[in-house]
Amino acid sequence: MSDTNNEANSKKIYRSFFPHTYRGQIYMNHASISPMSEMVRRALQMFIDERNSGPVEHFENWMETVKEVREKISRFIHASGPDRITFTGNTSEGLSAIAEGFTWKQGDEIILNTEEFPSNIQPFRILEKRGVRMVYVSPEENGILPPEKLEDAITNRTKMLSISAVQYLSGFKADLEAIGELCRRYNIFFVVDGIQGLGATDINVQSCNIDVLATGGHKWLMSPMGTGFLYISERIEPYVTPAKTGWLSVEDPWQLRQFDQPWKPLPQHLETGTYNIIGLTGMNAAMKMFLDIGIDIISSEIEELVTYLIQRLNELSSVQILTPGKSGKRAGIVTFAIDENNDTETIVQHLREKEIMISSREGLIRISPHFYNTKEEIDHTLEQIFSE
Repeated sequence: MSDTNNEANSKKIYRSFFPHTYRGQIYMNHASISPMSEMVRRALQMFIDERNSGPVEHFENWMETVKEVREKISRFIHASGPDRITFTGNTSEGLSAIAEGFTWKQGDEIILNTEEFPSNIQPFRILEKRGVRMVYVSPEENGILPPEKLEDAITNRTKMLSISAVQYLSGFKADLEAIGELCRRYNIFFVVDGIQGLGATDINVQSCNIDVLATGGHKWLMSPMGTGFLYISERIEPYVTPAKTGWLSVEDPWQLRQFDQPWKPLPQHLETGTYNIIGLTGMNAAMKMFLDIGIDIISSEIEELVTYLIQRLNELSSVQILTPGKSGKRAGIVTFAIDENNDTETIVQHLREKEIMISSREGLIRISPHFYNTKEEIDHTLEQIFSE
């Protein structure tokens, strides 16, 4: 069988995971929220049935699910072990735990990108009340922010640098390995907002010297809303005091009357109470899909689609593309401006009525295909956008 036939069969299999494709819906808004696969739906349905009409309480199985998804996440991001993973509800919760718990001194500085999504700004901005200074660095054309420009912002007061793996608007993909090397050279802690990268591209926390990686699961990771995780390196752990504590934060939480127990290590300490079991059940199924297919295959499929989309847009004289043209500097997001007389919100709503889902952001059109999408879907979407 030819490689072309193999690719076509693989795409057909991938699309079978997502029943919305059966009825012709085109969904390319994964930078906002992803559909859940059929595997996730089945896992959630089994959990609901168990709580509704089964044994109701199945604590041992639930704890096994928690263990499984923690191990899967650890493998997925190339962590040293599952004990480095903390479950959170979203990206902001994870970043806030670090911002609030880090040992700051008045006059300390943190470097941030001016083009960040607010999740990677507000948890740090509130530290201004404690005398911490925000140092903002503006990117160059197409949202590109070279490590050298970040280096220029470093002073002897810089304690931390936080950046998105992939920027939500331009789609610029940061050179995490180079930035990680930079942070180690200057003894700075490296924090990454991974929500627009994880699931679309490979992120290796160890080779990139990442100290903190925070994400929600509902975008490219295709997990239920309200799921997420926080990776905390051994290097930063001694400098962070838990910003929250609960009954599960001690060594043996089932010794209910022993109040003066030793605390668990930071990553486990931050998991303070009852787990979001239904959410983690869905995330466990989603992570299995990613690991079974392989992030190298998934990212390759996405890159092929994004390259094709940019090629098609370059054929149109009325379009100005914000996303970097070079493949190594982008992941799954393509953002572009069209004629100023066009209302992007109206265009997006017009497409929604035709069951084509994309986004309008800051007066721009943003398209974010995942691995199961097709070039034919891109063609049809562009036809609808430019037929107006």
